[in-house]
Amino acid sequence: MPDIAHTLPGSRERNPYTVSQYDPAHDRQAWDKALNQAGNGTLFHSHEFLQYHPRNRFENHHLIFRIGEEARVLLTGAVRDSEKGKAFISYPGASYGGIIYPAGLSFNHAHHLADSLVKYAKSAGFKTLTLTPPPSLYSDWPSDVLDFHLLKKGFRYAKREITQAIPLDYGSADPFDTLCNKTRTAVRKAVKEGLKVDEDILLSDANLETFYPLLWDNRQRLGVTPTHSLEELKRLRDLVPGQLSLSLVRHGKKAIAGILNFVINPRVLLIFYVCHDWEYQELRPVPLLIYRSMLWAHSRGFRHLDFGTSTLNMEPNWGLLKFKENFGSRGYFRDTFTIDL
Repeated sequence: MPDIAHTLPGSRERNPYTVSQYDPAHDRQAWDKALNQAGNGTLFHSHEFLQYHPRNRFENHHLIFRIGEEARVLLTGAVRDSEKGKAFISYPGASYGGIIYPAGLSFNHAHHLADSLVKYAKSAGFKTLTLTPPPSLYSDWPSDVLDFHLLKKGFRYAKREITQAIPLDYGSADPFDTLCNKTRTAVRKAVKEGLKVDEDILLSDANLETFYPLLWDNRQRLGVTPTHSLEELKRLRDLVPGQLSLSLVRHGKKAIAGILNFVINPRVLLIFYVCHDWEYQELRPVPLLIYRSMLWAHSRGFRHLDFGTSTLNMEPNWGLLKFKENFGSRGYFRDTFTIDL
């Protein structure tokens, strides 16, 4: 039986793309239109989100790939100095960057995108390129053709982290039944102890100021600092209204735990922060919060609830991985590609 891949005719058409650096004075409308039409776009690619960074934090160098006059493909980026010279990073100020394109990207167009990117980067004097695209679960039409062409052009994996996400394909069933026995017991305990969830509450200054000390103390005990300051969270709230969802757990009148979720795109809700008062840990407020977030996300049509990464530089956090698996999460690659030019 013949191998159809070697018997069908095929050709590579002329490269349809032109590449230019994003100009905020003229290209904002074109950027927004291309992002709205993308199959794998995220909140982290929106102007509004990117504006929360102070002006001097990054030297932005975003790219627009056009077919004719129409912006079709986007790439967030920033310039940094490296040992090898001028480096392009996509994107240092967000969880994800990478090339954002319409659903159904063809093999041929993916080839031309990878080629156009490398040629542009060389002409602009970059010595290295580093991209961290969204995981495949963020796409409404997952495909690996662009990854194939990046690797073929000489990109390599700098690292492959695992992000864990809960598929929300329950139909009319209760997601409670998908939890492991230990987690179901924890949720029942939280309810029995009388914990109450204030769900998707108003993102007022007062509510953020209730949440943030819980977050700060929780992270300090773990030896880290939250990614965002309180003022940055307030600024994000104002820049991307409706894209952040805050819920608190109360024991009586006292807030003892909180979760801040980001609406990344119509398919994925991301748990960005979850925290609790350590004195009330035995009441199991966090499993209750996550279960309620599963219900909330499912009721609003999200396909996945993303827990975020559970590896760091490809080293697993075994306890965190198991905790997330107890909620039915699955592991997906969050890849970082790099190339020396």
